[in-house]
Amino acid sequence: PWRMALRSTVRHRLRTAVGLFSAAIGTSLLVVTFMSVEATTYLIDFQFEKIARSDLDLTFDSERGADALDEARRLPAVDRAEPVLHVACRFAHGSHHRKGSITGLAHDARLTIPRNLEGHALRIPETGLLMTRKVADLLHVSVGDLVTVQPIKGLRRSVEVPVVEIAESYLGTSVYADIEYLSRLTGEALALTGVQLAIHPDEQLQDALYRELKQLPSLQAASARADVVDNLYKTFIESLNISIGMLVTFAGVIFFGSILNASLVSLAERMREIATLRVLGYGEWQIGFLLLRESVLVNSLGVVLGMPLGYLLYLLMARVYDMELMRLPVVAPPWVWIVSALLAAVFGGVAHLVVQRRIHRLDWLEALQVKE
Repeated sequence: PWRMALRSTVRHRLRTAVGLFSAAIGTSLLVVTFMSVEATTYLIDFQFEKIARSDLDLTFDSERGADALDEARRLPAVDRAEPVLHVACRFAHGSHHRKGSITGLAHDARLTIPRNLEGHALRIPETGLLMTRKVADLLHVSVGDLVTVQPIKGLRRSVEVPVVEIAESYLGTSVYADIEYLSRLTGEALALTGVQLAIHPDEQLQDALYRELKQLPSLQAASARADVVDNLYKTFIESLNISIGMLVTFAGVIFFGSILNASLVSLAERMREIATLRVLGYGEWQIGFLLLRESVLVNSLGVVLGMPLGYLLYLLMARVYDMELMRLPVVAPPWVWIVSALLAAVFGGVAHLVVQRRIHRLDWLEALQVKE
C-alpha cells in the first residue's frame, strides 16, 4: 500500500509540475504577443506622429539654393515648408568606422523633431551633431565625444564634430545637424537637397499641388507620409498579425491541453472518491468546483511565473531584432498583463467546461465499484 501511495503522490506532483510549467509557457507566449502588438503601435506613433511629421517630402535631383525653398512655399496647399540637406559621409571614432549621412534641418524645425527615450522633443543644435542611439552605439560615442566626419561630396575634408545630443529612433540610423552648420562643413552656402511640407487637408488644393509638382523638372521624388505608413502596415504589420494569431492559438492549445489532461487524469484516478461524494449528496457542479479549485491554483501560479518570463523573452527578442533598419521598443502598459491574465482564465474555463461535461455523464453506481 505504501508503494501505491508513493506512486500516486509522485504522479500527482508530476501533473502539478507539468500544469504549472504549461501555464507559465502559455502566459509567457501571450505576454510576448501583446507586447509585440503594443511595440508596433508605439513604433509607428513615435516615428510618424512625433518625429517625422511632414505630410510630403520632396527630393531634388541636385543641391538647390534658398530659392527652391521659396518656390516650395508658394505651391498650393502648402501650410509650411522646411529645408532638408542630406550629406553622405564617413564617421570615425577611434577604431570604429561606418558610412552614413547627416540630415541638415532648420534650427527651429517642426516637421522633423528628434526625441529622446522619454519622448521629449530635442532642438537641433546650432553646432555639433544630434545622433540617434543606434549610431552612437555603433560608433561607441556618448554626449561630448568628438567624431571625425568626412563628407563624400563637397570639400571632402575631415573635421572633428562634437556629439551634442543622443536621440531615440526605431527606424534607420539618423544623424542630425543644423542645416547652415552642415552647409559650412561641406564648404558651401545654404544648400538643400529636399523640402518637407505640411499641406492643407483640402483635396482640391492637394490635387492642384500634385499637378504643380509634376511640372517641376528638378523634382526627383515625392514621398507622402501616409503612403509610407500604409506600406509599413502592409509589409510588416500584416505578417506580424499572422504570427500573433499563431502565438495566441498555440498558447490556447497549451493551456487547454494541459488543464484538460490534468483534470481528466485526476478525475479518472479519483473516480471512486468522487462517486462517494456524489452519493453523500454533493452535486455535479460542487464536485466540478473541487477540481476547478485545484486547476485554478496551479494555473494562477503558472500565470504569475509566466508574466516575468514573457517579459524576459520579449527583451531577448528585442535584442535579437536590434538592427540598423529597425528596432523594437520595449513597452508594457497595464493592458498587456490584464489581457494575458484574462485570456489564461478563459482558456482554463473552457477546458474545465469539458471536464464538467464529463462529470455530468459519469455513471456513479459503476464508479463506486471501481477498485482503488
